[in-house]
Amino acid sequence: MLDPNNTSHIKSFEKCRNITKEVINFGVNENEILKIIELLSYELESSETMKKVNEALKLNKTQTKIEKNNIII
Repeated sequence: MLDPNNTSHIKSFEKCRNITKEVINFGVNENEILKIIELLSYELESSETMKKVNEALKLNKTQTKIEKNNIII
């Protein structure tokens, strides 16, 4: 993981910010951002990290469904 206190990581941080800005400028919505995160997780070298990211995404999806079911109209 990149360390913000490590000066050798500054260019990588800048690259990450620029990529994020470009994705946002493309006009994506929240669901599309989550799908991009999921797809990028498959590119990680660490399968353990990929699994954790996908578990977090599934938990978020489940929580959203629960919240929608609890709305009283």
